[in-house]
Amino acid sequence: MKRVSNVVCFVVLHTFLVLQHAECLDKFRVCVVDGRGGFKRAARYCPTLDKADSKVECVVGMDRLDCLRKISKGIVDFSVFSPEDIVTATNSEVEVLLTNEMRYSQEKYEYEVVAVINDESGIKSKHDLRNKNFCHPGYGYETDWTDILANFLEASIVPQTCNTKLTITENRISATSNYFKQACKAGPWVNDPILDAELKTKYPNLCALCHNPNRCSTNDKYWGRRGPLFCLTDGYGDVSWARLDDVKIHFGITPGAKIMAPDGYSFLCQDGTTMPVRGNEKPCVWVVKPWPVIAARRKRAQEVQDFINSINQHDPEMWESALLSLIETFKQEITPLRPVEPIESFLNNAPGFLSANSFTGCHPPRTVRVCTTTNVANAKCAWMREAATVYGVEPDLDCLRAANITHCMQAISNGAADLVITSADHVATAQKKYNLTTLFYETVTNDNKYITVTVVKSGSSYKTLSDLRGAKACFPKYDGIAWNSVLKYLSDEHLLDSCPYEAGMAEFFGDSCVPDLPKNSSKSLKALCQDYHEGEYGVLRCLEHADVAFLSKNSFEKYFKDPKEISNAKRESFKVLCENEKDDCYLSWAPIGHAMVSKNLSDMAKNDALDVFLQLDNLFGRNYKSVTAPFSLYGSFDGQNNVLFHDATQKLRNVPVYKNTDMMKKEYNSILSSLKECEAAGGANRSTAISISLMLVLSVLLVFR
Repeated sequence: MKRVSNVVCFVVLHTFLVLQHAECLDKFRVCVVDGRGGFKRAARYCPTLDKADSKVECVVGMDRLDCLRKISKGIVDFSVFSPEDIVTATNSEVEVLLTNEMRYSQEKYEYEVVAVINDESGIKSKHDLRNKNFCHPGYGYETDWTDILANFLEASIVPQTCNTKLTITENRISATSNYFKQACKAGPWVNDPILDAELKTKYPNLCALCHNPNRCSTNDKYWGRRGPLFCLTDGYGDVSWARLDDVKIHFGITPGAKIMAPDGYSFLCQDGTTMPVRGNEKPCVWVVKPWPVIAARRKRAQEVQDFINSINQHDPEMWESALLSLIETFKQEITPLRPVEPIESFLNNAPGFLSANSFTGCHPPRTVRVCTTTNVANAKCAWMREAATVYGVEPDLDCLRAANITHCMQAISNGAADLVITSADHVATAQKKYNLTTLFYETVTNDNKYITVTVVKSGSSYKTLSDLRGAKACFPKYDGIAWNSVLKYLSDEHLLDSCPYEAGMAEFFGDSCVPDLPKNSSKSLKALCQDYHEGEYGVLRCLEHADVAFLSKNSFEKYFKDPKEISNAKRESFKVLCENEKDDCYLSWAPIGHAMVSKNLSDMAKNDALDVFLQLDNLFGRNYKSVTAPFSLYGSFDGQNNVLFHDATQKLRNVPVYKNTDMMKKEYNSILSSLKECEAAGGANRSTAISISLMLVLSVLLVFR
């Protein structure tokens, strides 16, 4: 009887779960990306979608490409994407169908880009542009212009050079400089201000038409969307590159405008012809920007379109209004695509857009080969590469997978890879053993720096590092930031009696734990080591059986709050040495991440690699320009933290500080560079004594001679 009862219960439970599953399937799942400020909407509107009568469920994505991955995995049904996102989907072989366009006007495309010429310039076709004056919208306006669209005219007509002594960016700048007589290309050419100034000094003709040629900045009169048109009609330029909607406004040819376009200006066409601006209802267009779209899983695409088309905006408190508020960025008209459309055909109907994304660079192509150490880091790198490509970042990225950080450093040393991003703990080994150097840093606020501190038990009588002779010590790893910082202090204080440094440390401390020691090192430095003593948290587990631990301040504070940590240790059981004193209670500080490259890499290749990552930071870092993030350099990736870059990173810089006003002392790189060859305190005294003795003997011999 009991067995029958169990079977009945199982059937009932199974039926309930099936019904629940079916109910969940009836709900559409939309992936929502929170923007900033007024576009941070998930917390406000998603709870409304949780109501029983709602037909849609809210899933929050880190960025738009995260939503694309969620669609590909079947986690969500649809989301809103930019044209660049769906190019990335094609390149990444993510299959979706497009159901609707998100329009804010009746125009066929979000915008169209045209070339307008002064008829007095003598330009009859695109072949006449050489040695003319060029008015360009400039750089630093990424909300409207990706570099691909901004550079489309030049990519189409200017012969590109591939000088191996110049960076990819400088090759492009040099080619444009040689092609046009003068230009105004205001704004940042590269993201390093010093290099930007050097390039503008080297190629001054590309700033010569600007209102303020010496600054050539985003504050210039001729920078931005309308800037090139003012440059043209003020009489400085022969040809301008601008959005058609801005041309219509500038020349007064919008519907109902009182001012008609003046004579003397024409559209320059790709087919080698021109047509007057005045009275032209269908001007020739070089490239268009398609509208943002709703993309959906193939299996539910038609259902999604029917569902979206059925939504009417009701009471603001209703779920329909909440959904529209989540997917609309402006007051938009959601226009269905009939029928639902694959990405390829949609983009093929956008003149020039695919061509703009397929211009080839130098041959052989230049790449920055990034070495990764985990599958998830390599996956993030691959998505970063695809995102970089559609935004015109050069040179290309390549993502290589190695077993561990040591293999990555070996690969860079051997020329098989170019760059690896690692923690400060590996910097010394990278420099000394593999001849690597830091190209740029993951800079952070003061609270997130790796600040090396000395931790002892609360009841300890230790006051300073000098008191620690004979103490049992725990380090995260050999030759890491904590090890070298302690080494530097003890060496400067002449507290190490033997050389090499490992022998001096073994004599200074009692039985200790230093993971990853060289094989022939003193056994006392390994005496306390267990498998669970390695790393930042490992030293605190080690400290329960020792006297002192050296680690980052952040790890020390987080250890006791980590729910995954099995130790029963309490924060109040330990203290940072001298934490109640006014003195600096830390041994060193470092950024949390270092991008390492070979010291033998050419300056040109280093500048290429640096510019790539500064561009990525500008596009996908904390200060992305679009309403929502297309891709996130920092933050979780597919549910995992600190992938490739640290979540806490604020900005990539070629100096270790996040802000130039940061004056914190004891920066780790300066400590490493000032760490001298081992000179044992006792050894130095004995040498001095021997020298004095020899001098006395010589003096005596001379007297009795």
